Amino acid sequence: MAFPVSRAYHPPMSRPSSPVPRLAALLLTLAVPLATPTPGAAEDAVPEPPETDDWTSGFLESPSFGRPFVSEIHSPQLKVEIGYSKSYSEFNLSEKSERFDRPVVEAHIGALIPLYAHSWGPWSFGSTLPISVHVLEDMFDPITAPVINTDYRFGGPRFTLLRKLGSEGFVRNVAVSWLPWFHECTHLGDEITIYRKDADLPITRINVSYEFTDLQLTLNDPSDIFETLHSFRLGTSVRLSSRELGWFGVRGEVEADEDLNLKKSEQWVESYAQYEFQRADGPLASQRFTNVFSFEARRRLRYGYPLYKYENDAWTTTDVKESMNWTFNAYFGWKFRSASALREQDPRALGLYFHFYRGINPYGQLRNYPGYPFFGLSLAYDP
Repeated sequence: MAFPVSRAYHPPMSRPSSPVPRLAALLLTLAVPLATPTPGAAEDAVPEPPETDDWTSGFLESPSFGRPFVSEIHSPQLKVEIGYSKSYSEFNLSEKSERFDRPVVEAHIGALIPLYAHSWGPWSFGSTLPISVHVLEDMFDPITAPVINTDYRFGGPRFTLLRKLGSEGFVRNVAVSWLPWFHECTHLGDEITIYRKDADLPITRINVSYEFTDLQLTLNDPSDIFETLHSFRLGTSVRLSSRELGWFGVRGEVEADEDLNLKKSEQWVESYAQYEFQRADGPLASQRFTNVFSFEARRRLRYGYPLYKYENDAWTTTDVKESMNWTFNAYFGWKFRSASALREQDPRALGLYFHFYRGINPYGQLRNYPGYPFFGLSLAYDP
């Protein structure tokens, strides 16, 4: 969880509860005229050097900028979401459901660990360590309420440089952000793995594990601006690792019962564009109760490993070739801030949104499934 930049607080001096000793009062009386400069002393005194920026004061401070947009997939925000998604028969342990009628729960637990934050003139620089865990759970299954998939993401540090361009007008600031190294690994839920073993599915699981670097360019970073604002962000992620099949691997005899003859991935890059609009005036909106629309379009890789369907007492195989597909993620709702957070320009806020997603299943073990939908409610906390 990221924490706001601390601000020094100097309490006002209070009068002593007991009378001041006579000696102390006398010394204070004598000190006042001595401390008062005589006429002409100001011209003769050597001027003190101007104060310089203290770069060391920013260590372990949290930058108020460079935070993820609400619609960023698998971001280090705190979110709890409940909604309906596409049903896969192997994940329904008690019944077979139709498309888009399966209630699921998504839990996103993340933090931006603060490393450094400093501002000088119109410039600001910050660094954080992002870390997050993302869980897809079939909580409404009456037998075991299984965890379907869990994604783990960590790495860093992320460096962000922001340049303020003005306090009014359409363009407020521009920022560039770079995450040199980031790791993602994913794990299939135990109940699903056991089901696949018992049903003799040719593949039990895949080992999603890779590293990538990420670069972002942002126009109008909204983190410490509480007025009506249009924000834009472009990003590119480039895979760094080249082990096994690229983005994932399959270990024979442990994860597969046969040689699947899978090809190594030829894709290295995923790109995305984000837009976020916050409205702080007009009907049902203010700086404390901000109306937010956030949208992401991401060009994402569909993993190239087979799909299986159980028919006539046997598994039938559908080969899947890796391909790049568009995914769309949108949030609409309100972000709520306390009066003290607004007064102190603190970006922390609690959001309540409608969430819609369509595209490649975003969870690692299921990224060969296209056309995955989700629609539900999201409770999000901006740390």
